[in-house]
Amino acid sequence: MACSPEIHMPVPVRGHHFLCILTYRGLGYTPAFVANMSQVVQRIAAGDPIVLTAGPDAICAGLSNRCRADVSHDCSDPDLIRLDDQAAAATSAILGRDLSIAAPLGGAEITALRAAFRQGTTRAGCIDCSWKTLCDGIALEGFSGTML
Repeated sequence: MACSPEIHMPVPVRGHHFLCILTYRGLGYTPAFVANMSQVVQRIAAGDPIVLTAGPDAICAGLSNRCRADVSHDCSDPDLIRLDDQAAAATSAILGRDLSIAAPLGGAEITALRAAFRQGTTRAGCIDCSWKTLCDGIALEGFSGTML
């Protein structure tokens, strides 16, 4: 009996969260958020395809209570969706492919995205983010200690 191939389900990721995974070190808003974000990043690192999506995604699932209770973390906020669109356009241009089509991230793609991130090319999705200073430091340190 032949073994069936392993099936990797696409991981839905919104544009600005796509940038977050490049610098993710296991820090976050709450323990539940960190556990969820870590699982999402591990799936991507293991080769699960990602697909950019508009609005709440697999990472927002770790913030579900905050999204409803804290206006500053409203996952369907139009300003966040605008940042998602800007981040998606910048990252798609770097990779030369449509990120709304599910595909795994290759090592060369991650390297290219990190180079662009360090240069600020893809940082439109980071405007006003409370984590920006931390991510700036991680980029300057060469992304050491990140999970992806």
